[in-house]
Amino acid sequence: MMFRRRRTYKIEGDFSVREKRPTVLQVLMKGLNFLLITVTLTLCYYLVFALVFDTDVEKALKEENRAYEKIYDDVLRKLGRLEDVTAGLESKDDHLYEEIFHTPAPFDTRMAEIDLLSVSDTLTEATMEARTEGRIARNERRAAAIEADFRKVYQLAASRDLGGLPMHLPLPHFNYARTGAGVGMKVSPFTNVPTTHYGIDLMAASGEPVIAPADAVVAEVVHSRKTQGNRVVLQHEGGYRTSYSHLSEIKVHKGMKVRRGQVIASVGMSGNTYAPHLHYEVMKDTVTLDPMSFFFMDLMPGDYADMLVISSSTGRSMD
Repeated sequence: MMFRRRRTYKIEGDFSVREKRPTVLQVLMKGLNFLLITVTLTLCYYLVFALVFDTDVEKALKEENRAYEKIYDDVLRKLGRLEDVTAGLESKDDHLYEEIFHTPAPFDTRMAEIDLLSVSDTLTEATMEARTEGRIARNERRAAAIEADFRKVYQLAASRDLGGLPMHLPLPHFNYARTGAGVGMKVSPFTNVPTTHYGIDLMAASGEPVIAPADAVVAEVVHSRKTQGNRVVLQHEGGYRTSYSHLSEIKVHKGMKVRRGQVIASVGMSGNTYAPHLHYEVMKDTVTLDPMSFFFMDLMPGDYADMLVISSSTGRSMD
């Protein structure tokens, strides 16, 4: 079916009938109206499509935004743990200096405390990224300051004779990855309840040699199948004592003088123990100390920090 153009007629003065033709202006106006209607409908269709349907690019961007949100939360948690570790390192750093030199630590180069970032749904990705990078940079500077303090302690310790203090690991060639539970409330493998753990568990194979961390005199030698099992206690200079438990073979006797690095026993699992390991304790004038405060002479700062994290975060002891 064909559509015919509507015709308009007019009656002239002489009563003749003639077809009325549109002017050029009328034709242009109709064309403009048609164009305006077409553009308006096109915009309406586009807006409806954009609001209701997502393009492949928009879907990919939304997925990427969700992934960034998950990663950002994980980064915040890691930064929080890093701040806890650096705070612990600062405390350990000062404690080490006071234990060795019996004077308050003179270093006051700590970075200012960093406030936790308040996460808001209105934060843009650029803002989140900039703030995260800023916090990472501040923590790196803070860690560098702590490492510099450690180096000062090393230099000061090297300038003094510390041969009589137990400043070394009791296991030769020890790797920090074999660190177990440290001092504090730890879950016992036998009772499954938290109990006070007075030393640090150093995992090792049965028969591995145990050495004296410094010159000493053997103060106690205990042979037992209960609690701490076979045990040796060494008396060092300055009122320091070190204890070695769950031994398999004891190679020293009470009153014997031993030198640093001398083998005094071998690792075992005598007494109440979950697996072969050395339970090592440090005391001064009957006060229990954290053995981690005396290991830094044998470890690089990075390994010492890792060992500190493992010993403090391990919640279950081996004895």
